[in-house]
Amino acid sequence: MPRAQKRHQARRDCTIASAAPIMPSAIPAWRLAARDNGNGNHERSAIATATYGNSGKFQPTLSENVRASRAQPGLQGKDGVTDMARANRDKLFVGVDVGGTKIMAALVAADGRVLQRERISTPREKKAAIVVEVILDTVRDVISAAGAETSSVAAVGMAIPGVVDPEAGRVVYTANMNLGGMEIAPLAAERLGLPVFLGNDVNLGTLGEKWLGTAMDAQSVVGIFVGTGIGGGVVIDGKLVTGSRESAGEIGHMLMDIGGPKCGCGAKGCFEALASRTAMDRCIRAAIKGGRKSAIEALVDLAKPKEPIRSGAIRRALAKGDPVVTEVVTRAAEVMGLACISIRHLVDPDVLLFGGGVIEACGRFILPIVERVIESDPITGARPGGRVLESSLGDDAVVLGAVALAQQQLGLNPFANTRRVRYPKLTWADGRVSASGRNCHGACLILADGTSVRGDQFDDKFAADIDKARLGDKSVRLLCSARPRAVFVGQVGPEPVTLGSRAQQTLGYHDVRLEILPAADAVKAFAEFEGRKAFLLAAPRGKCKKGKNRDKKDEDDD
Repeated sequence: MPRAQKRHQARRDCTIASAAPIMPSAIPAWRLAARDNGNGNHERSAIATATYGNSGKFQPTLSENVRASRAQPGLQGKDGVTDMARANRDKLFVGVDVGGTKIMAALVAADGRVLQRERISTPREKKAAIVVEVILDTVRDVISAAGAETSSVAAVGMAIPGVVDPEAGRVVYTANMNLGGMEIAPLAAERLGLPVFLGNDVNLGTLGEKWLGTAMDAQSVVGIFVGTGIGGGVVIDGKLVTGSRESAGEIGHMLMDIGGPKCGCGAKGCFEALASRTAMDRCIRAAIKGGRKSAIEALVDLAKPKEPIRSGAIRRALAKGDPVVTEVVTRAAEVMGLACISIRHLVDPDVLLFGGGVIEACGRFILPIVERVIESDPITGARPGGRVLESSLGDDAVVLGAVALAQQQLGLNPFANTRRVRYPKLTWADGRVSASGRNCHGACLILADGTSVRGDQFDDKFAADIDKARLGDKSVRLLCSARPRAVFVGQVGPEPVTLGSRAQQTLGYHDVRLEILPAADAVKAFAEFEGRKAFLLAAPRGKCKKGKNRDKKDEDDD
């Protein structure tokens, strides 16, 4: 059990009064202050990232420091990097994803490597003071669990679901927990002794995917995350577009059906009310109530109105060919495609990035429909673009986006600081591959993070695919797991390596180039490619040490 969870359980019976010490008793220096600037206008002091030194004395805010350092050329080196940025670029960062069900913190190197993760359930009490204390404990825990010191951390990036004011470090509104109105960033900065930067979770998820995920090569990205609701984010030239009121990217609340079903926000006809999992749940229940039969009835207890129809149940019903669920999800996918057309007309991004629980479960059914609807748009662009891709970072997207935000606020450029992977040096001689001088003994796999896997270490499913000279969806997902830009497959034996249809979709939605070549040519192509890359020597089972004892049972996943 995580240490933060143990401490939380020990205080489960605490009242707000007993938790009060985490709230300052007097108005602290980091609270908002209105002042007259001399011409009758009032402005707010920038307090979102107030920092406190070891003396406990209040110091200028980071936003003020960054502006000052950029304004004074003497504080910049010849490389254009400020002293503050230079001092922090080799430090660690903490990204925090605060959700309604879980809080996740990750300790991350400046180049994006996740060094440690800590997860804990969001306290059921949902009292603001308790939630904040657990967030702080989780940050401390992830640092200590990695054997690091707080002094080695440059900053904390924090993601909150809902409307936030990053400049003030304040949560304006969130539906999942009682944090509305709380100036959480300055409070956390005071308690942790670290600068803390705040952002919306889906915005930061999109930024994380731009930094290290599927959209890393795109100049402009619009993220569409479909789950209980629909969230969105816009990143252009590596910068989040948040608008004048910090409400840009609320794609789920685009009005798409005047007078349509009521959304959770109170409006009618929102995109979210038509295509989210909640919308699918409503439509499936209405069809069943109207007398139609559905396989979903065996998967979900519909007698319990508060038990939602989850994405996994929808996926299983689709796999059974259930007509009700197929009809509902098809219509939701068509609405997603229409929303994408509107987004393209307004922003015309390089990438339309889909993620969220519904896409993770049902993306292979939904995304082809989305693409088909987009292609029906009679207004074409001057050149190809607007690719539909699927997110690849999973739970890490938000925490990595929070780290990217923190780096940007410190004057760093996260996109120029990604780690250059050291790949094994491959050679081909006498019908076998050697990796950095070590013989691979048959099949060999190198992932995009530089990890090597020998043929005798392959799991049964992957080895069975290689034995049949084919790459199914699960095998391709493994090859794409460390986010390569290209995968090189070296073919051994007389049979050409084939690719399943779903595997082709996976490559397309992750924007990964695949080259299947004779082994010697694949080794050469892998060595010459300079981006993130993966390599597979597709040696038949007979050439793997472990192959003779493998179970021959194999399920076709296409």
